[in-house]
Amino acid sequence: MKKIVLFILFSLLCVSVDGASLEFAFQLGEKQSPRLDRLLPDVARYMAFNKDSTKLIAKGMDGTLVEWDIHSRQKREVGDIHAKRLFVYAAGTNQLLIQKEYDVTILNLGGGDETQVIKGQYESGSLSADSTLVVLSKGDKEFEFWQLAQESPKSVKTFLTTLPIRNGLTLSNDGKYIAAAEGTYRDGVGHRTIVEIWDANNEKQPMRVFNTGEILGVWNLVFSDGGTMLAVDTQLNAKSGICVWNIKTGAQLLNKSGFEAYWTRALAFAPNENSNSTEYLASGDEKGNLRVWKIPGGESIIWETYPTGIQALAFSPNGKYLAVALWDTTIQILRWKKDGK
Repeated sequence: MKKIVLFILFSLLCVSVDGASLEFAFQLGEKQSPRLDRLLPDVARYMAFNKDSTKLIAKGMDGTLVEWDIHSRQKREVGDIHAKRLFVYAAGTNQLLIQKEYDVTILNLGGGDETQVIKGQYESGSLSADSTLVVLSKGDKEFEFWQLAQESPKSVKTFLTTLPIRNGLTLSNDGKYIAAAEGTYRDGVGHRTIVEIWDANNEKQPMRVFNTGEILGVWNLVFSDGGTMLAVDTQLNAKSGICVWNIKTGAQLLNKSGFEAYWTRALAFAPNENSNSTEYLASGDEKGNLRVWKIPGGESIIWETYPTGIQALAFSPNGKYLAVALWDTTIQILRWKKDGK
């Protein structure tokens, strides 16, 4: 009963601290009772808004892709595609990068046409905002950097990493920087994990290597809009946390750990149109805790709790909404305001 009351209160009230606020706007999807043994197929594992913030693209736990219309609140299934592995959305071009059975494909959501771009099977990858650059890894100690702007894709460089890329690979929106979350595990030794930051123009050595001794980037490896900050989730001794670094200076801007939730499953930077030095990072964990962090400073300016776990988060490019995907299969759309706007 207490959790239900908290959920109702959050749905009705506007939470405002330090010039930033979240307010319930509406709900997408019908609530289902979460399972204890595994997540339901309709829970959104990944979400992203399109460029004009009128659509929300979501991939379910079973790999089904759907597109929600923000105005009508109706959804459509995106063909018969079930992207269970590699899946990246580029808002600038309204295109999906997906791993099919034997190749990596670009799907144009506007026209529905597909283009095979690279043959092979990859475990992780990322796409620049304009869909001209892509990085791909098969989970070994290297990743490939491709150009897609020409008539045929071209493999430009191969980057050799220190450890296998087992936790994630992401490209900044402008295609200038690459982050690779790498790790190994051995009995008696445990996990060894690092995050390497690479300049896309220099494949000889990484520009930064971050190592905190904790499990890193299992769920999230996220660049800020301007590409100057990188956020990852951490986990140590069955408790989760968050780290944020300035990739150019190497400064650690946020380091929080010891959360009661086992995993922080979702991270998302708020859009920063004016390249202000202050950034806002939203986090969601298995205990249903939604937090907004002010960076630098590491202050938690908003903290609310849902009655079930949070699986994914996404800010709209126009800065108006934050989408929160819950384990009850609903997506809560919250109005986001900062600095009184």
